[in-house]
Amino acid sequence: MSATEPVTSLREHPTAGPAIRRAKGMAGLAGFAVTAAIGFEAGTPFELVALRAIEVGAGCNLVVWAGAVLVWKRVLIAQAAGIARNRRVQETVVEGAE
Repeated sequence: MSATEPVTSLREHPTAGPAIRRAKGMAGLAGFAVTAAIGFEAGTPFELVALRAIEVGAGCNLVVWAGAVLVWKRVLIAQAAGIARNRRVQETVVEGAE
């Protein structure tokens, strides 16, 4: 990557952005559904079940978002390092052939 190329954010990355959004959505829904199922099974009133399920769903969304961002940053850094290493190797091969 040359110095003139813009850096892409995780949100705009073609693979990382959708993967992070998908993970957040699935975690929020799973947290909501599991909490609601447990609450209804225990006989808790609807209002409390709904409130707790929303809170847990939002918490799961936040935790998974943080984890997904952490993982995708590491993946993209590793990919960039691999690309840079491959370019250096290609440059040395071309220089050696001359």
